[in-house]
Amino acid sequence: MATRNTPILLLKTGIIASSLFLMACGGSSSSDEGALPPDDSNGNPVTLPVPEPEVPVDDGLINVDGEVFSNLTEAQAAIKAGSLVVFGKGVYSQGLYIGHDDVTVQGSTGTHFKEATIQGKATFVVSGDDVSIEGIECSGVSVPDENGACVRQQGRDLTLSHVYFHDSEQGVLSSTGTGKLTIEYSTFDKLGKAGQAHAVYSQNDSLEIRYSKFYSSKDQGHEIKSRAAETLIEYSEIASLSGVDSRLVDVPNGGKLTIRDSVLEQGPNTSNYQLVGYGLEGMKDSYSHTIVLENNIVLMERVNGNVFLGLPSDASGIDISITSNDFIGSKFNDQGEHDIEAKNDLYLDRPSYGLGPFPELPSIGL
Repeated sequence: MATRNTPILLLKTGIIASSLFLMACGGSSSSDEGALPPDDSNGNPVTLPVPEPEVPVDDGLINVDGEVFSNLTEAQAAIKAGSLVVFGKGVYSQGLYIGHDDVTVQGSTGTHFKEATIQGKATFVVSGDDVSIEGIECSGVSVPDENGACVRQQGRDLTLSHVYFHDSEQGVLSSTGTGKLTIEYSTFDKLGKAGQAHAVYSQNDSLEIRYSKFYSSKDQGHEIKSRAAETLIEYSEIASLSGVDSRLVDVPNGGKLTIRDSVLEQGPNTSNYQLVGYGLEGMKDSYSHTIVLENNIVLMERVNGNVFLGLPSDASGIDISITSNDFIGSKFNDQGEHDIEAKNDLYLDRPSYGLGPFPELPSIGL
């Protein structure tokens, strides 16, 4: 086991040089594919503030293409293809259906949808294509099927930016054939239900997540479950903390999985010994099966043992690369597999890595 002598910057700091994080994980400060963190004039990554809406709206009101409504039902009827919908500050208890394409929904500081549902599914039911939802807080979603989500994606190509989804049965649930789901600059916290609903449950063609935080899934839900052919997670924090979650990331049908430049923490109360699951519900023949896990900081803190990567009994057709990660914690069951010991750095515990006691997390500048 290695001992890390250089102190690590912790979650409280808010700003950290990306090169320091990548060097700590054995990587470089550049990437061949995917986006790099936004930076200031000195090249340091910065946490972007929640953007102000494009048009100001008074508290409790909704602006649809310049027309102001106090009634959400009337506002919904005014939405058309290409609409800009802006919500003022306030608590909204009614859900919204978006059936048109190229719609952008923006919240103001303090826009909170609480216990709001529509069609017995979610707070936002999105059937239109190329829809964006920005700057919205959503909580308390529950439906009879126990899979109530802040967003149900039924159309193609949805982007969620600067959203805060928490304390619901599910954060996002997408249907099959829904193109791409992009999540950025967002926080998902305390989501899950009965092991069947999760913070993110993607059945898209592709899932991309960056600059986001996923904490404390509950009731044996996964933080991220993806049936997409391609799943990319980068510059993000995925942590059980004290939650009774299952896997941090579950990719049950295989495909192309990439997790890089992120923090992964399997907490003491997690119900599943596998931190990442792959192909455990049958791999799809039409998918290309590759796993790339690189430049991450991984904390293995489950009390009763850990497996980093759970695989099907026949994993011979999977191309696996696990490189330049920092693993922190006692020996895990698959530590001797996939060249983990040769191509990564292993630390016995938090102090040997220069990290404070649980639940402190390393900072990557989010």
